[in-house]
Amino acid sequence: MSFNLDKKSILKKTVQVGGATFASRTLAIAREVLTARFFGVGAISDAFIIAFRFPNFFRQLFAEGALSAAFVPAYVKTVKEKKMDEANGLMGSAFIFFEGIVLLMYAFILFNTPWVIKIFAPGFSQEQIAYAVPFLRILFPYLFFVSSSALLAGALQAMNRFFVPAIGPALWNLVFSSSLLIGIIFGLSPKFACFGAILGAVVQFVVHVFVYLRLGLKFGPITSGSLVVFKQVLSKFLPCLFGVGIIELNLFVSVMIASFLPKGTVSLLYYSSRFMNFPLGVFAVAFSSILLPHFSRVVLYAPKRLNFYILESAKFVTWVIVPALLMLMFISENIFSTILLGKGGLPEHVYTAKWILIIYSSGLLFFSLNKIFLSIFYSLKDTWSTTVAGAVSAIVNLLGDLVGMYFWGGYGIAASAVLSALTMLLVYFYLLRKRHGFKFYSGNYFYFFGRFVVQLLVTGIIFIVSYLTVLQFLQTTNWYNFFACGFGFWPLVGLIVLLCALFMYFSRRLFNVDLYFLS
Repeated sequence: MSFNLDKKSILKKTVQVGGATFASRTLAIAREVLTARFFGVGAISDAFIIAFRFPNFFRQLFAEGALSAAFVPAYVKTVKEKKMDEANGLMGSAFIFFEGIVLLMYAFILFNTPWVIKIFAPGFSQEQIAYAVPFLRILFPYLFFVSSSALLAGALQAMNRFFVPAIGPALWNLVFSSSLLIGIIFGLSPKFACFGAILGAVVQFVVHVFVYLRLGLKFGPITSGSLVVFKQVLSKFLPCLFGVGIIELNLFVSVMIASFLPKGTVSLLYYSSRFMNFPLGVFAVAFSSILLPHFSRVVLYAPKRLNFYILESAKFVTWVIVPALLMLMFISENIFSTILLGKGGLPEHVYTAKWILIIYSSGLLFFSLNKIFLSIFYSLKDTWSTTVAGAVSAIVNLLGDLVGMYFWGGYGIAASAVLSALTMLLVYFYLLRKRHGFKFYSGNYFYFFGRFVVQLLVTGIIFIVSYLTVLQFLQTTNWYNFFACGFGFWPLVGLIVLLCALFMYFSRRLFNVDLYFLS
């Protein structure tokens, strides 16, 4: 088996993972609609979101953040050297150590749940705390299964097996969404949805274990060689934990501050961020997941080649994400009219969520580029730089949250997240150049960007003219409201977006938009 990837393989894997992630995020949209219908917008929905965010906070911090950053490069190096006994022992050691920590955490939280909720959401009322406590006790084991899946996903990605790690969340969304639907139909308790989330995580874990074992990989035996590698993983894990922890602390602080705002604000911030994360996950996260093991190999044989990849990755991300964020802004009101005007949802909720999503979307390019640059630093085994960037952005985020909440409420918290992401990106650029001597070739990037803007303007004109022409045609028919503000809006806009995407893809050479990953 060849462990190296060329540009076609990277793009193919990105499309494969992006397709799986698209399925997952599409199901996630259905899940958010069902969540809003099931919990409404108020004390119960805030309590569920806080309880669910708590294990997810540790998932992003512990499993998909620091653990992946420390584990994947070490596993890649071990596999590349064809030391499979050490690789299997490394997995066994990592599984016992990290999942043991998760179980100890659950034992602590089980007996201190009200205190944990008060720390995580200090602005919650007694009513919100009363709802959140049983939710968290049921939901926290979710962390054990998803962190185990993340560990196995790291090994599969090191073997260039990206599809299962990408499709796993889709399986979880399917199971959880089904539980929400059953709960709505039969009027079941909110606790039923919590058990549905756990069942989905179990299914995701079982699929990862099955594929891992089918590839001939094992858990142990733990050898002296694997223990040496595991110690190296731990030596990287703790700095990574601190660096990623600062990033996740931004989200933690934002949730804490939002808990002091009126009931339902936590829910609206959550729903808006979830939709902003749709293009982020479908493309940027998928692309960075493919690039991390690839960058880890490039560093071993041609580290200066990363200069080229920095430029081309930034160009590719820009070309994909900017149209996506503009489209997200365009459909923001229709999104929340669809999901919130139900149980407990009011027109003012739609208006607030719409503008929160627009603000979040304005920073989508920064969030996406940060994913790519994080992979570069991790491939260089540079956790110091990510810690510094995270610390600076955390300070910006904290100050922005406090000022933003005071003057603009939920809008200020969303704007603070965007400003923090931009700050982190600028610090990443500076540290890559200062510590590693990398060049960005800004002239090449801005030459591309100018051509891209022209292409985007033409595509935007095509979209607007097409959309308005169809509505003008339908204005005298009984179908106008159905396509303008009803369910028909989605297939209509979806078809026009597809045609515009095809136009952008096939008109690249016409506008001289040169993209390495598509050439």
